[in-house]
Amino acid sequence: MRRLAPAFVLSALAACTTVQPLPQSAVPVSRTITVSGYGEVVTYPDLAEITVDVSFAKPKLKEATAETQAVVEQVITASLPFVRSKQDVRASFVSTSKEYAYEKDRQVLKGFSATQSLTIKLTNLNQLEAYIETLLETRINGIRNLSYAHSKGDSLQLEAQTIALRNALATADKMCRTVGAKRGQVLQISEQSTNSSGSMDSPWGEGQSVNMGLYGKGMGGRSFKLTPELMHFRGGVQATIEIQ
Repeated sequence: MRRLAPAFVLSALAACTTVQPLPQSAVPVSRTITVSGYGEVVTYPDLAEITVDVSFAKPKLKEATAETQAVVEQVITASLPFVRSKQDVRASFVSTSKEYAYEKDRQVLKGFSATQSLTIKLTNLNQLEAYIETLLETRINGIRNLSYAHSKGDSLQLEAQTIALRNALATADKMCRTVGAKRGQVLQISEQSTNSSGSMDSPWGEGQSVNMGLYGKGMGGRSFKLTPELMHFRGGVQATIEIQ
């Protein structure tokens, strides 16, 4: 009988420590609501970017390249009084191609062309009109693009997101009051895509595709506005919130 005692004690202990499942009604149920919020900040831009094209065709490639680079230097020099530093004037690499003409139903090589573009950033929009006039006095071939932005675009986008979150929480409070509940913890927040003029990835608004060619200092192509339009920074969030 003494040898069987330990086994009997272990069996009795196991029986005493068996955990019984709680009834279904005793399991706490988490109640949540999902709400959306939207925010918007509207302001005028304070920056502008202009892209211009320079291109020349000559019988020899060396001549075409030299002519193009000479005009590029002319544009850079003319732009310096309007920009903060030379870093605000960016020039692309020179691209070259062959120029052909049809003579007696066959292609004949006539020469070579060299093309280069420059993008200039202005931080004083009050000088934009005067700067455009200065550009037209140079030997550029055309103005290709004009876009506007705001120097604090990232901060404005974050402000719009903050407004969106406050809007979502206000909606949750209103819903809770309607059903006699209280708002609890915010369990999850996710951003929603919005259609903004600028964003944290790119604070520049949608540029105008100008395509204004200059033919003998006459203008061809589409006209464009020098007066900037309002920029809209929009934010959107979706939040899952516990209710009590």
